[in-house]
Amino acid sequence: MIAGTMAEFFAATAREDRGILFIDPVSQRERLWSYAEMHGDAERMASRLQGIGFRKRFLAVIWMEQTPACFRAFMSVLLAGGIPIPLHPANKPEETVAVIRQLEAEAVLLSSENAAKMRSLLSDTPNERPPLPHVCYLDGDTGEAIEGIGERGQASQPRRDCVPPEETAVIFMSSGSTGTPKGIMLSERNLLSNVSSIQSYLKLTEEDRVLVTKSFGYCSTITGEWLLALHAGAHIVMSQGYFHPLYSVSFIREHKATFMCAVPSMLLPLLKSSKWEHTDLRSLRQMIVVGGQMPPEMLLKLQRRLPWTAISPCYGLTEASPRVTYLPAGSLTAAKAGSVGIPVANVQVDIYREGKPAAIREIGEVVVRGPNVMLGYYNDLQRTEDALSPYGLRTKDGGYIDEDGYLYLTGRLDNAINVGGHTLYPETVEKCLTAHPAVEEAAVVGRADEIWGQLPITFVVLRESDIGASDMVNELYRYCQNHLSAVQRPHKIEIVRDLPKTRSGKLDRGRLTAIAKEMQDVNFIRSGNRA
Repeated sequence: MIAGTMAEFFAATAREDRGILFIDPVSQRERLWSYAEMHGDAERMASRLQGIGFRKRFLAVIWMEQTPACFRAFMSVLLAGGIPIPLHPANKPEETVAVIRQLEAEAVLLSSENAAKMRSLLSDTPNERPPLPHVCYLDGDTGEAIEGIGERGQASQPRRDCVPPEETAVIFMSSGSTGTPKGIMLSERNLLSNVSSIQSYLKLTEEDRVLVTKSFGYCSTITGEWLLALHAGAHIVMSQGYFHPLYSVSFIREHKATFMCAVPSMLLPLLKSSKWEHTDLRSLRQMIVVGGQMPPEMLLKLQRRLPWTAISPCYGLTEASPRVTYLPAGSLTAAKAGSVGIPVANVQVDIYREGKPAAIREIGEVVVRGPNVMLGYYNDLQRTEDALSPYGLRTKDGGYIDEDGYLYLTGRLDNAINVGGHTLYPETVEKCLTAHPAVEEAAVVGRADEIWGQLPITFVVLRESDIGASDMVNELYRYCQNHLSAVQRPHKIEIVRDLPKTRSGKLDRGRLTAIAKEMQDVNFIRSGNRA
């Protein structure tokens, strides 16, 4: 594993000949920040932060546009002895203020665009100017106080209701899909051990060019892309804002990216499009798939489209820093395409059922042990105790392990639908439907039923070319009959224009469940009963 502190890690990786290549999304102009330049800038900004008078291990929210300055600000807070809290760039000002209140942050580092948004919020709420008197609003590029927001000068040091553990290095906010976002506390050991574990199987080199498309607010982006590239001495290539799937393809071609972390919401539309079939992507040496599972048929199709690329579905969660498993190179076969692989180095994965280890292929809860497991949730002892059990981190993900030690996920335990005493995992139906050529996205939720307990209600988004196709609902019913067991088949199928998502892009099942109930209450199901 990587020895030493984050400060030592940053100093050791501060190379002049490697760095981040940033492409302006409007002008397309390129600018290369060397890692040495970024480290020097971060040290100067850290000195300014220390000069403001923050207490040791102050909490600093970072809410900035997706540019190299995000990483520099993150580094500067750590070097100043603080704890960075990176947020999604698309957060609303109200959401940022809510995080400030929840975590009692003392500093907020903003980009110029987000500083303007914060000023607008404060001008609309004159009785809350500033919303939290002790907060210093700082320029994320310079570390200097921003006039017109908050207070200038020395930082105050109000009493904290919660003091994070001494070893806390960073706090990531959960997506909030189950209510108030949780502050997930990770240590330097958590982060650096996971970087080492990821590098042990990816084996990136100085010749690699890492394409970053995901949000700075995700642990996966920090650990599995930025810190990984620093550790390997690889270049990073990135731009700002939303990456359209086809834009990613052109980016790989034009900038000769050799490695990327992709998410299903990016890959599935590409696999159903012919616009990139003749694009030369032979530079792409490795791709890992994170942020959710893809149907096995789609993964195999992707591998056929990119035969020169080692494609590895992975599993992880922020509470595990985040990487837990990976599918080894060469394992993406029909027999293993439904698996998320084996544990990364120094991590142990077990399946527990009712508090006891499960047998081979017996479904239970995925439990993780290792130096990557979080310290806990900020100011939430109950949730921390529930998650950090005596036998490891309880993930609330259902799954099983086969005879070869490969992990298969069956779905979120808290999403499971009880249909007449049978457990149905929505992901099973969703994977089946998204493999249909006319389906762009699919989501399944349970709706209460007096006889069956719950019934699966399915929402489907069609490909643009198939919108308006006659009898599509019955076609999908027939498709499900041929590919799913009786208990897995949708009770209702509803064609919709889009699916509600959380800020992090995850499916908002809570909202869909409410919609399903509303449709039942007003008898507004248009799709009819199952054939």
